[in-house]
Amino acid sequence: MTVIKNLAFCDKNKLKNLNSFVESELDLSVFYPFPVDFLHNFLPFGLKFLNESFVAIENKKIKGLVTVAKAGRKKIKIKRLLCEENSTEQGKLLVNCVVTSFLSKGVESFFVIIDKRNLPVLTMFKTALGFSPLAFETIYKTEVKDVLVGKDDVNFDHIRRKISSDNKKIAKLVNETMNSYQKATFSKEAFDFKVKLGSNLEQFVVYDRNKEDLLGYFSILKLNKVDYLLDFVVMKGYEGYFTDIVKYAKIHLLKKNKFNSLLIRIKSYYSNYNELNEILNIEYQTSFENEILVKDFLIPKKQFSYERMIFNDATPAF
Repeated sequence: MTVIKNLAFCDKNKLKNLNSFVESELDLSVFYPFPVDFLHNFLPFGLKFLNESFVAIENKKIKGLVTVAKAGRKKIKIKRLLCEENSTEQGKLLVNCVVTSFLSKGVESFFVIIDKRNLPVLTMFKTALGFSPLAFETIYKTEVKDVLVGKDDVNFDHIRRKISSDNKKIAKLVNETMNSYQKATFSKEAFDFKVKLGSNLEQFVVYDRNKEDLLGYFSILKLNKVDYLLDFVVMKGYEGYFTDIVKYAKIHLLKKNKFNSLLIRIKSYYSNYNELNEILNIEYQTSFENEILVKDFLIPKKQFSYERMIFNDATPAF
């Protein structure tokens, strides 16, 4: 019999015996220590702020793990799913358990971002778990050597750090730039742009002193010691500012840290995705594409089985 438990109530060291955990090149440092994880488990959903992990246990052995994160007031992102060989049924049990549990806490939408090349995982989420493809994101890679000579001569008077009073304006910008048929799932609130304590995220805005609304917003997330992720949105009709955003991000990182690469992410649910994609195609090579799958309510499907399956968060939460 398989039992699903919150990892906070289990011995994390047992994950070292899960082959897919080792193969995913993770270590125990990605999980929160006791008693932080223990206390966080008892918080109501509205107050949760950390990732939570759940494991499938069979015969006292961990056969699978799923990690989720709060991605909005009523949204959950599935960040990681690890299943041992011949134990993918436990993987499906884990996802279904997470969906059922958080539905009872008021969550309305669940989503997962998966590399399009990971066909077994895509098939499982779509066919066996009832997730639907709703959008995709394209990731471009630029390296430090791509920064232009004479960088100190560039004028960035129209770019500044985000302040707390910008949050409502950023949410408005994001929602107005979004395709109308995808707003129900991907719309944002001012709350979503508050930076968590200890976050590796920096936020900036593009503005015009003569306009009340913002023209653009972007964030730089530190992925590791040398790699960063650039997320952004620019008002439709102002796509030209995107070049300034990329230059600013590179120069900012060069002045602050040494870095190897900057990943640039664009999302298909923005109405000017095609225009931005054309700009990026001229400058950079596409690194990879991820599919965004969404589930707004639980629908039981047929059962399928696969060999060992490893899915680890393709990109950070949108």
